[in-house]
Amino acid sequence: MSAGKLTIREVAELSLFCALMVAGKECLRVIPNVHPVTLLLLLATIIYGVKALYPAFGFALLEIALYGAGIWNLMYLYVWPIAVLIALPFRSSRSRALWAAIAGAHGLFFGAMCAVPYLFIGGWQMALSWWISGIPYDVIHCVSNTVLTFALLPPLRDLLERRHNMKNDCCLLYTSDAADELDGVD
Repeated sequence: MSAGKLTIREVAELSLFCALMVAGKECLRVIPNVHPVTLLLLLATIIYGVKALYPAFGFALLEIALYGAGIWNLMYLYVWPIAVLIALPFRSSRSRALWAAIAGAHGLFFGAMCAVPYLFIGGWQMALSWWISGIPYDVIHCVSNTVLTFALLPPLRDLLERRHNMKNDCCLLYTSDAADELDGVD
C-alpha cells in the first residue's frame, strides 16, 4: 500500500482496526492496563505503514468521545502515534522478540510519556511524582503488551498479509433478494 491517498478498502480496514482497539480495551477494562491496543497498532503499522496513524488518532478521538475531556486527551493524541512511529523502521522484521520488546517498552514508558504535560503544569517535580506513582501500572502494561504481542502478532500478521496479498479481492454482498435469486425464487 502506498503512502498516498487512502482507498475505500483502506478506510474500511483502518476503521476496523480502530474499532477493534476500542472494543478490545473496553472488554478488558476491568484489568488495568491489559488491552490489545498496542498489538493492533503494531499490526496496522506492519500492513499499512504510516497510514496506521489514522487508527492511532481515531482511537484517541473515540476514547475522548467515550470518556470526556481531561488532560489525558492530550496524552493520547501523542502517546499512541509514538508506537506507530517507533515501529515504522522495523516493518519488515519478522522477529517475534523485537516486536514484543517494542510493545513492552511502549507499555513500560507509557507513564513517562504521559507525564510530559505535567512538566508544563507543575514542573519537573510534578511530572516525576506523577510518573513514579504510576510505575506499577506501567509494569503491568509492559508485561501484558509483551505477552500479547509475542503470542499473537506473528499469526495475526501472517493472516493479514495473506489477506492483503490475495489477487482476486471480491466481496459478496448478501441480501435477501440476492439469496432469492440464487435459490431461483422471484
